[in-house]
Amino acid sequence: MDPYYHLGWVDYVVIGLTLVISTAIGITFQFTGNRQKTTREYLLAGKNMSIFPVVMSITVTMLSAVTIIGTPMETYRFGLKFALLLVPFSIGTVLAALIITPVYFNCRVSTTYEFLEIRYGKTTRYAVSALFILQMVLFMSVVLYAPVLALSAVTDLSIEASIIVFGLVCSFYCAVGGLKGVLWTDVFQSALMFLCLVIVYVFSVQEAGGVTNVYKTSSEGQRLDVFDFSVDFTTRFTILNIMAKGIVGSMAFYGTSQVEVQRLLSLSTIKRAQWSLCCSVIPVAVLYLMCNMLGLVMFTIFKDCDPILDKANTGIAKYDQVIPYYIVTRLHSIPGLTGLCIAGIFSGSLSTISSALNSLSTVTVIDFIKPMCKTEKLSDTRVVYIAKALSILFGILCICFAFAVAKVDSLVAVNNALIGITEGPMLAIYLVGILSRKGTQKCILFGLIVGFSMTGWIGYGIVFSGYHSPSLPVDSSGCSSLNSTSIFQNVTSACDGLEQCAAEVTPVIPAKNDPFILYKISFMWIAPIGLFFTLCAVFFAILVTGSWRYNVIPANSKCLSPITKLWIRRTRLHEPPGTPEEQAALTTMNGFERTIEVVKI
Repeated sequence: MDPYYHLGWVDYVVIGLTLVISTAIGITFQFTGNRQKTTREYLLAGKNMSIFPVVMSITVTMLSAVTIIGTPMETYRFGLKFALLLVPFSIGTVLAALIITPVYFNCRVSTTYEFLEIRYGKTTRYAVSALFILQMVLFMSVVLYAPVLALSAVTDLSIEASIIVFGLVCSFYCAVGGLKGVLWTDVFQSALMFLCLVIVYVFSVQEAGGVTNVYKTSSEGQRLDVFDFSVDFTTRFTILNIMAKGIVGSMAFYGTSQVEVQRLLSLSTIKRAQWSLCCSVIPVAVLYLMCNMLGLVMFTIFKDCDPILDKANTGIAKYDQVIPYYIVTRLHSIPGLTGLCIAGIFSGSLSTISSALNSLSTVTVIDFIKPMCKTEKLSDTRVVYIAKALSILFGILCICFAFAVAKVDSLVAVNNALIGITEGPMLAIYLVGILSRKGTQKCILFGLIVGFSMTGWIGYGIVFSGYHSPSLPVDSSGCSSLNSTSIFQNVTSACDGLEQCAAEVTPVIPAKNDPFILYKISFMWIAPIGLFFTLCAVFFAILVTGSWRYNVIPANSKCLSPITKLWIRRTRLHEPPGTPEEQAALTTMNGFERTIEVVKI
């Protein structure tokens, strides 16, 4: 049978309208207000944004289209354990708001990497900024390609045309509208994402026989067994690795990533930024839980005939195609409804990509172009034009790399390589900087090298060693195309944080050569391991170099978290004048802060 479902003209009109509206929002902010003429307006939205668009932008930047099509399948295959991640994730978000966010406002920086120069030095700033640029370009390519891949498998959408059209539209409204345009476009796209999920719920819950039947079937299928207190590091989801991953991942993403921090810097005060970040927990929790619960509904619907095992009839081979498959097979009879859901899925990707594009142009301008052009003063107008050109350039690079990603066997491998290995080491160097007065640039760079090497090695091994974690059983006894009374197979995949993709279904066959033990641990441990080894390496370098004998920044440094300053005040009523090293550090830092005052936005 033909596995493709042809979209009607009404569906294409609906998809086109969503792109037109997104573009119109960007154009609106180009010709209203201050018209994006200054870097403060273009890159930081004038630092006068209201809380609501910032909260919604934080939400959809965190949760992309891969969440909508991938997270339900994690619950489908491994049960509801992964939903528990919301508890430590919320804790980590609040900790990032209280501990890390105030530092950026106190230092009056435009990027998180400016802080690194103030605290450690230029080499650290440039190294981490360059790494961020490379990481985000590749990550955007994966985010753009993932929904295109899933939808093209079950519809007549062209992969090439979809990548080019959606990539160019996103780049255009990001370039003309600046951060303010991106924030309000994210509000519109978040509404589409929620609407898509609500529509799918209305049809799927009814087909599944109601909430009671979903609960009963999920319980019988072991999908509701969520509490696993095992200390086995090879178990995919346990209470221990969920807590560790949730806290480390959320603090790293909301506290150190320019993509999220830039949204907070668009607000006028520290309190508003902290309040926005804490409030974002609510929509993130709602959207994420909806995706997880949808997995239970899908399991109830396909409990007797797994769509992957019934590939001959469904035409799909990957679990990240199940949600698109359900949409086109159940909603195609209602004109426009399939197109609306497809628009909601793509909105998840566009919101993430636009946020990344805006952050990339900001980092490039603030961390590289402006410092290199100190002798030639750049006007605000020229800087804005450069930032707009960079948004278009990075968008084109995203499109090009998306075609390259199409040649990669596993999108999961790319996600793990680009996101998982960076969270722990990055969080470690920021925590040392804001919670401690120790640690020179050499110590920090040594820790980064060790941390990235460790997580890169383990992450690569987990993805490419060939070892698979067995999932809960799936049934094919109700499939008419399979001549068997009951077939149970274990399915396997590897995932990264809240961004989930799926691998093809394969029976779990014991490997001839058992992989190295570190390659068998759960991917949930990658970020915590990176944090641990980076901190250990930094502390080791501090001991070896003897820099533990003195403080590299003064007690009243703007780089220190308010919690650190409170602890210092309570333990030391009078701060001594300081060693010569401290005085030299203070002089250097004050000089740099004066420079920041001159070039700041």
